Amino acid sequence: MQDLQYSALERVKVSRPKDRLTHLERCAEGKRVFDLGALDETAYQAKQTTHNWLHARLCRVATSVVGIDNSALVPDEGLTTATNGVIVRENIFDLQPVVDKHGIPDLILAGELIEHLPDTSALLTSLKATPSLKGVELVVTTPNACCWHNTLVGVAGRESMHKDHLQIYSYKTLRTLFERSGFRVDEMFPYHARFPEMIEGSSRGVATTARMFQTFVNGLEIISPMLSAGWIVHARI
Repeated sequence: MQDLQYSALERVKVSRPKDRLTHLERCAEGKRVFDLGALDETAYQAKQTTHNWLHARLCRVATSVVGIDNSALVPDEGLTTATNGVIVRENIFDLQPVVDKHGIPDLILAGELIEHLPDTSALLTSLKATPSLKGVELVVTTPNACCWHNTLVGVAGRESMHKDHLQIYSYKTLRTLFERSGFRVDEMFPYHARFPEMIEGSSRGVATTARMFQTFVNGLEIISPMLSAGWIVHARI
């Protein structure tokens, strides 16, 4: 990883953006996974179980997947999602009860979660404070505060942002967050913008426009990866 000086015009070196879901699937292959914030109520209710729902895609490749979510949609006995997958209603800030019941995972994944939290550092600190998780691989993905698609729609006085997003990070602020929480970031790279809701749930005309816009933005992301849609962070607890 590049050492940062935090100077005003510092050049930051990042790789070309990846496809987020494909990368996370590869990370989970053959592993025991804890999937934090797993339910994704929109995807679950729409039964998008094979393409857009991360939890379902993890279940296809992992040895086992335990989703942890506090949604009221998760029954007391848990929600079976696959022969090797379950979602339990537990507190992501205290994973020890989940470890006690399901064992120590190989990988903890927080996909598009931390932007919904009022205190991300509290989550990272709680992971560090759980002795049984020491050395476990952690992968976090989150939107980029400096992205092409919001810049482009911002010219028209608009902003594309989920109503439940409470905070959003740039490259440097995300590195700072992890480092001040006691983590050494092993890898950090960008991921491509994807607009599946606009493409799959819209009329043909809107879907075609969304595909064209996605293709255009993805091209810009290759030219300027610092302005890609989001970040993938690899670290160890």
